[in-house]
Amino acid sequence: MVSSDKSSPSKGSSDRESLTRGRRKSLIQRGCSPAVIPRRAGQGGAFVSLIPPDAEHDLATACFLSDTETMRYLKFMTRPSGYTVEDARARREHRDRRQLDKELVNYVIAIRQSQVPAPLLRMVSAREFLPARQIPIDGGHMDMDEPYLVIGCCGLNAIDLDNRCADAGIILDARFWRTGASTEALYLVLKFGFEMLGLHRIGMQTTQDNAGMRGWLEHVAGIRLECIRKEALYLGNDTYADSWDYAMFACDWYASVEKKLRARLEPYQDHAQRRDSFRL
Repeated sequence: MVSSDKSSPSKGSSDRESLTRGRRKSLIQRGCSPAVIPRRAGQGGAFVSLIPPDAEHDLATACFLSDTETMRYLKFMTRPSGYTVEDARARREHRDRRQLDKELVNYVIAIRQSQVPAPLLRMVSAREFLPARQIPIDGGHMDMDEPYLVIGCCGLNAIDLDNRCADAGIILDARFWRTGASTEALYLVLKFGFEMLGLHRIGMQTTQDNAGMRGWLEHVAGIRLECIRKEALYLGNDTYADSWDYAMFACDWYASVEKKLRARLEPYQDHAQRRDSFRL
């Protein structure tokens, strides 16, 4: 049986794919420029917003970096006594300097109060919400037009524009696992990397025990496992973990992955579904 999508594509779909192919060709021809990497980056999605880290986000960042469940699979990043606000500030300032040096693109993941899934509202303190405000970004600002939560961080690291490659990473507050937040955040990061920076390869690393992340990479995004680096991650106390290294290429993104992730996010375009449905 032939799918109707394949036999008679919509004009909108055809136009979008034609524009995407044209943009990809243009990016390949012109190469990657450091000027494309913003000093303060921001992107808005249907469910979450990616905004540049600021001092007012340090407390929330310290909280999720210190949360045992959130960091369950990131033991190589944990600290015995957790993260203080000062630790979060130092981390942010270090990453800000690296962004100015065009080595990374750094975001915090924010969600407006009205977008928080209803079952999770009982788990969130009113004190966690930050006030509505305009957040400056390169070329303008983002309107966080209602109180919002900071629920994680994500971005591109180890950007190498000469070789058109980078690594993507994400840390998400465990309360928001399986809500669609991670999928949309990573979709926005990957889209920026491939379609704005013109990258050829984006890698992601996880560990064997993080079955949820490996499942997302392999089955949701369709990203290939490249290798397993034995004992590459130091956990402390003379113990190590293997790094499971995945990679996605621009040809994968344009051929299938972008469409898969966009389809995965379609239910969240509807406000009621975003608030009441749960999905990785």
